[in-house]
Amino acid sequence: MMKAFSGAALAALVVTTASAADLALKASPAAPIKFSWTGCYLGGHLGAVVTEDRTISSLGATVDFSSTGFVGGGQIGCNYQFASNWVVGAEGRAAWSSLANNHAASVRFPALGLVVPSQFGLRNDLLATATARLGYVYGERWLVYVRGGAAWTRETIDDAFIGPVVGVLTDPSATVTRTGWTAGAGVEWAFARHWSANVEYNYHDFGTKGPILLTSPVNSVSVNQLKDTIHAATAGVNYHF
Repeated sequence: MMKAFSGAALAALVVTTASAADLALKASPAAPIKFSWTGCYLGGHLGAVVTEDRTISSLGATVDFSSTGFVGGGQIGCNYQFASNWVVGAEGRAAWSSLANNHAASVRFPALGLVVPSQFGLRNDLLATATARLGYVYGERWLVYVRGGAAWTRETIDDAFIGPVVGVLTDPSATVTRTGWTAGAGVEWAFARHWSANVEYNYHDFGTKGPILLTSPVNSVSVNQLKDTIHAATAGVNYHF
């Protein structure tokens, strides 16, 4: 009798296991996790920057120069997805930049009737923007967008030269924060429930402004006009919450 009971239990176990396996095979696959662009995010970005700059002297002479460098920083923003596929949002960015350029120049001292050679230098070590975004969603996880808004950069300007006092090396300098505008476009891909990656191009224009007074312990000199524009290509990652 014990053998019969054991055989019946074994048969029941086999049938139960087979039924469970059959149900698992017939079960429908899990639905994919839906991603919504509505909400806020925080992230970082890295990339390359190029300037197209120009100095204009009091006599109208111009010097065009450019520099290349790296940029890296963070961003924070919010989106709202509406009409199924459209996304509107706002974003703020702040980044450090390695942009720096030096080129030969000259400094005039009208009162002394002197023109002396110098080395003009320009650094953009800070780049920040506040922009609005408008995008269109493809296949739920791809967002193509354009952006535009205000931009700021911090410029440090140097003009090293041998001053009118013979043999005295002076290095007048000034640091200014300039305001301009920016416009660009990008593509963003939501690769996980809370994560996305993007690539962007942005153009920054800070206009032609001056004069800027550079001072040192010995001399001062005025840079009459300085045009400053920056191109930036970046890749970034965002965490959505």
